[in-house]
Amino acid sequence: MQVIIAGAGKVGYNVAKHLMHNNSVTVIDQNEYAISNIQENLDVLGICGNIENPHTYFGIDPEIDLFIAVTDSDEVNLLSSLIIDNIANVKRKIIRLKNTFFASDQVKAKLNIHETIVPSVEAAQPFKYLVDFSHAYNAKAFAYTKALLVSVRLREDFQPRMISTFIGELNGEVAVAGMERKKEFFVPKPVETMLPNDLVYFLAFPNAIVSLRSLVCEMTEPMTPIKNCVIFGADSLGVEIAKVLLKKGIEVQIMDKNIELCRKANIELKNKATVLKTTYDADHIITKNRFDTDMFIAATKNDEYNITKCIEAKQKGIKKIIGINNDIAYSSLMRNLNIEVVRGEKINAYYSILERIHSNSLFMQKKFCGGEGSILMRKIDETSPLLDKKLVLPEKIDDKGHFVILRGNDIYEYRLLPSYEKDDVIVAFIKESDFEPVSKWLQQNS
Repeated sequence: MQVIIAGAGKVGYNVAKHLMHNNSVTVIDQNEYAISNIQENLDVLGICGNIENPHTYFGIDPEIDLFIAVTDSDEVNLLSSLIIDNIANVKRKIIRLKNTFFASDQVKAKLNIHETIVPSVEAAQPFKYLVDFSHAYNAKAFAYTKALLVSVRLREDFQPRMISTFIGELNGEVAVAGMERKKEFFVPKPVETMLPNDLVYFLAFPNAIVSLRSLVCEMTEPMTPIKNCVIFGADSLGVEIAKVLLKKGIEVQIMDKNIELCRKANIELKNKATVLKTTYDADHIITKNRFDTDMFIAATKNDEYNITKCIEAKQKGIKKIIGINNDIAYSSLMRNLNIEVVRGEKINAYYSILERIHSNSLFMQKKFCGGEGSILMRKIDETSPLLDKKLVLPEKIDDKGHFVILRGNDIYEYRLLPSYEKDDVIVAFIKESDFEPVSKWLQQNS
């Protein structure tokens, strides 16, 4: 593909790095250092110029397969989207935004934008489920099914047993998508044994997720609903998380040392949450003059700080503790410190763009475990040439991962069904390194 990326910051750099191997990639930015860094380290074309100036784009290929705008300015991203339409024939445009107004269908239609990403809103979505399933470390939803991907830490006294045996205990209502053990991620086969302290990624429907708790989590006291939460960090993501929690009926305190962020947060949240200007002191999160704390979220843009505050909160006895991960380099460390991890804005923007690039109406991808694992889904509709055909898994693909079929509210091992039916969803759990061959197989004849 011919790809143009407007913006050479962290997101633009990482997207270019991912796409450069099989595509012709051009990155545009007026920051000379950023462009120099990209040209020195990546096999892409760097153009140093003003993204808002049409002359910057002259000389580029008139046929562009993909245009991605990921600067920190909504106005610049939107304007560049308009400019590129007058310079080249663009098949697809993905734009990163901060303001949800610009992400409306009307604006997208007028500006010929195919997809928009608002990272703060998307990064806050897992909290819809983490309130309901407090034993889950993270949760991801999908377009084709009501099943969720949840990660759960097996308790220390968990009785080791084979995955197939464990799945049988839950009547086949879950599938194991991946496991992290001693800092190593892998996609297990059904004959693999689950061990204490493994971080396991389950694909399951909501009822089965509730059942998981009694089998894999600490059961020293009955499960109590989350009624209140403290959020450290009143930037855009902290505010969006607060909005999600308030809609779930959770009482929220949001704290920040920046008075301007506190004022903006108070306006955004319409006085529905308690907004406090304070130095970040762990003692604040257990003050009883307001409420005891059921859940604590460290949502600043500094991962080291988030890690420190999560550890302090854990020492104070708070059971549900979540740290926002902004830098991919800290993702594994946070998981190994037994901190529940949710993606920050920039990481979310990066992964969301990659997921959008590889997804369409019948095929989608989701990354998990810090990008080490992927879930691929292929939906069978009434026009699919695979409809009613026998399920055949090529030998060269069989060892690349674990494959299941979603049919209604049931999960079946790939080999247990004789043929495809309408609305079946083929699901592949793979390591990211195996994405290309498995993706090609799933999308053939689509």
